[in-house]
Amino acid sequence: MQSLYNPDIYPDQVRETILESGQIGIEIANRWMIGWPKRAVNLLVKDMYEDVFQYQLLQEQDAIARASNLSHLAPMEIVVMSGLSLEPPEM
Repeated sequence: MQSLYNPDIYPDQVRETILESGQIGIEIANRWMIGWPKRAVNLLVKDMYEDVFQYQLLQEQDAIARASNLSHLAPMEIVVMSGLSLEPPEM
């Protein structure tokens, strides 16, 4: 299982939420923190991270579950083909 990038930046509750969300959740958190660190930190500062993270997690899990016939694709490819944004929202 992939580990969480820069785990100490997250408040304890947010870090626990991410770790409990499984592989997809950790991938989302890492993608956001590596690709858009200012946005991710801004969401943490504004105490909005958990809500938008949970929404993104549900959207990606749903997209992957609906694409069972596309098992030859990586989960990230399925997410992109589903029209979901890979970026955290700007606040």
